[in-house]
Amino acid sequence: MPASGGTVLQQIGEERRYSGQPNALVRVRLVRTALELQSLRPEWQRLHSEAAVASMFNDWAWQAAWWRLYGRERELQVIVATRGDKTVGILPLYAQTTTQLGLPVRMLRLLGEGGDTYPDDLGPLFARGEEAELAIMLATAMLRLPSYDVAALADIDASSEFPAALAATAQLAQLRCSLGRAQRIACLRLPDDWNDFLASVSGHRRAQIRQKRLNLEREHRTRFFVWNDAERLGAAVLRLAELHRKRWGAASSAFASAEYRELHLATMRDALARDRLRLYCLEIGGDLAAMLYAYRLREHIFLVQAGFNPQYARWSPGSVLLEYALEHAITEGNHALDFLRGEHRYKERLATHWRETVSVTVCRPTIAAAAFRARKVYVARTNAKVRNFAKSVSLP
Repeated sequence: MPASGGTVLQQIGEERRYSGQPNALVRVRLVRTALELQSLRPEWQRLHSEAAVASMFNDWAWQAAWWRLYGRERELQVIVATRGDKTVGILPLYAQTTTQLGLPVRMLRLLGEGGDTYPDDLGPLFARGEEAELAIMLATAMLRLPSYDVAALADIDASSEFPAALAATAQLAQLRCSLGRAQRIACLRLPDDWNDFLASVSGHRRAQIRQKRLNLEREHRTRFFVWNDAERLGAAVLRLAELHRKRWGAASSAFASAEYRELHLATMRDALARDRLRLYCLEIGGDLAAMLYAYRLREHIFLVQAGFNPQYARWSPGSVLLEYALEHAITEGNHALDFLRGEHRYKERLATHWRETVSVTVCRPTIAAAAFRARKVYVARTNAKVRNFAKSVSLP
């Protein structure tokens, strides 16, 4: 590992003339400490608000909270490009040593991913209109970082310029590189009016929506609302975790760890203060019986987690809350509802279109990287055999 940040800067290229603006110099530096990460907040948030491709999970709030809670035994490696005093690109990474086939493998990963967290749409931020050249610049800087065997960057928005730029730059450097789909994500286009939405679904579905609400309201006093109490947000997260466990049990590990709960609470506090949090709630007889946790960004709603109390299952509280959330999302002028990762039948049923995230992996010519590739091939073949065996077995 280099002894100083200055050495690393020399290796990744301190400055570079930028073809989009010939008289402007773009400087590249490496952020390696929590204090430096904290100081990036104003420029990170400004760039995030202006970038063409951005998500809740590559915003500073998620990234900084993730590093605070999950950064142990990892090394911060955030590549920052600036022109003058203005930040024009950020590629947030960390380094970690793992074991593959008994060998230590030095990995580069995207900041915000790892541990028991599985966010979508990670990756770099670029100044709008300068994405192509900045993507190449930051990809080149990343490949020049010392002391890693494999860069495994997962779940990048498919509309980002970075994965293709990294793959092309790796090819020029004669490095092994694979680029492929990470997740297929269901989305629902939202019309301008709730009645238009009802008219767009089948008569059977429309009748179900109305009947479920009516059945619940006949039996119980109900209230739909969006959480806005900052002082009691911690209690709301605990209730959400409880309802999620009641609904999914051992099938989901979400909210199981203290770090996971604190990460989401920290991000939710920041989002609530910036009017980005949408924590949809359904009370039944005064009991907070169902919750749907989402974010609003750029007139899109992104669903993260949900839960409900199974004792009310006969009245379909999860479905009723989702329909209320849809109506609310349409009323406040959102254009789409994004279900993020996870395969559930209700997502298939509601989706009007799909989008993808992509992953890119670059391997250096080291024995450790060869061990990483060999294990990946072994796991893929084993999983394929298990799937084929399961298909061949006829269950009674």
